[in-house]
Amino acid sequence: MKKKLSKNGKIFVFVVCIFVVVLVVIALLPNMGDKKAIDEGRNYLKSLEKGNVNTVKSKIDEQNKKDEIAQARKMLAEKTTDQNKIWSSFKDYVLIGDSRVETFNVYLPKSNVLAKKGARIETVDGYLPTIKSLNPKYVFICFGLNDASIPVNWNEDKYVAKYESYLKKIQNVVPNATIYVNSILPVQAGPMKKHPFYSHLANYNVKLKAMCERDHYKYIDLSDLVETYPDGYEPDGEHFKVSFYKYWGYRLLQNIYGG
Repeated sequence: MKKKLSKNGKIFVFVVCIFVVVLVVIALLPNMGDKKAIDEGRNYLKSLEKGNVNTVKSKIDEQNKKDEIAQARKMLAEKTTDQNKIWSSFKDYVLIGDSRVETFNVYLPKSNVLAKKGARIETVDGYLPTIKSLNPKYVFICFGLNDASIPVNWNEDKYVAKYESYLKKIQNVVPNATIYVNSILPVQAGPMKKHPFYSHLANYNVKLKAMCERDHYKYIDLSDLVETYPDGYEPDGEHFKVSFYKYWGYRLLQNIYGG
């Protein structure tokens, strides 16, 4: 026979039940009326977190770039007195051009120097897959001497338009790269007699510079280098001695990093 609860016992059970209900209600409150607000808060926090990650990454990338430039400027400043030591500062780049550019192979890896004797601007077509594969930050290009030796390119405006079309091809395969167009280095008297149109190289450079300014490419004026180092020419008066390339290389780095 079941024992009946006393009056006091019934009151105790009732109080316990009320207490349990109160605890359950308190526990469920965040999941009831405030659920929508909580969900909205959580979504906001997630978006804020994502935004912060992107912001932090952007700031890290920006700082890394600043550090790279600062380090490169420091290296350049230290090497100004001995420009034979500049070559380790070349990073994430490709050089494109003719036999004049080809001599950079003496100091830099051949894989990053896409150049050969007799090359003209059209040669770029064959280099596009390699340029895409290298995916460099910096593209240095120097054509014009061989091009100016043939009548089809004697119209300066048409030639610069052709040059521009190949720069666009390069930019299409490496859209994030900065392209640096080197001025066409002049020749001495001997080659000038052989190819009188070489006397117009300065005019080509004026138009190349204007095109670069219009299209936001970087133009590197090298004319003062041959004035400063006239003994840098080979006997043929067209090509340059190996010793000249430290000055040319230094100029390229200056245009990236300043200094």
